[in-house]
Amino acid sequence: MSTSFSGKALRVLVTGGAKELGRAFSEVLGAQGHRLVITGRDEEALGAAEGELRAKGVDVEAHVADLGDPGATPKLIESLGGVDVLVNNGALGGPVGPTWQVDENEWWRTFEVNLRGTAFAANAAIRTMTSGRIINVVSNAGVHRWPYVTAYSVSKAAVIKLTENLAVELKRRPIAVLSYDPGMVGIGLMGRGCEHESDDPDQQRISRWARSQRDSGRFTPVEQSAGLLARIVSGEFDHRSGGLVTQNDA
Repeated sequence: MSTSFSGKALRVLVTGGAKELGRAFSEVLGAQGHRLVITGRDEEALGAAEGELRAKGVDVEAHVADLGDPGATPKLIESLGGVDVLVNNGALGGPVGPTWQVDENEWWRTFEVNLRGTAFAANAAIRTMTSGRIINVVSNAGVHRWPYVTAYSVSKAAVIKLTENLAVELKRRPIAVLSYDPGMVGIGLMGRGCEHESDDPDQQRISRWARSQRDSGRFTPVEQSAGLLARIVSGEFDHRSGGLVTQNDA
């Protein structure tokens, strides 16, 4: 499969692109000269990120689009006339605790954002693409397990399977679809886990585990995570459409 854009600047949409790891992705992609569209729910954070990126010379526009609203990101993609690359980064961590004890609406809400939001954004991008790539940001928790955080773990597992199926359905079209596990980084879900203070025993369990991973040197530097994402955006891994790119590929 070839989805080459002959080195031109790409229009890249990054969901959740104003904060934490998404912001790191936006920084490195902007520095490489891509035309960015960043989305999220937090209008203030989006405005700040847009201003700071523009001050660095990045061609960027920010739009409020909640992945929990199934029509928001598709409508934006259609209004833009399509994108070259979609980075499905936005996600919820979901509730913490034994699956049968957590709030079931909160548990399902995680799927509405992490799975439905990702799928509907991908569908909208595919409908507008003649060629391009879709990168679904996942997690090792979707490959193995993450007990007490099952909504996140199972929703990310579903996204990995979504990627595999879309790649087969698109095999006759020059559109690559890849899952990307950025590794455990010191910002975002894992970073918050390390710093979280709680009287809840389940949350304490997760926080202790996160700190143990950090203290044993298992975290991936943010720059490395963002750098590998930029390589995927460039098309380096298009031949592996349907597959999972991890830090072992860095």
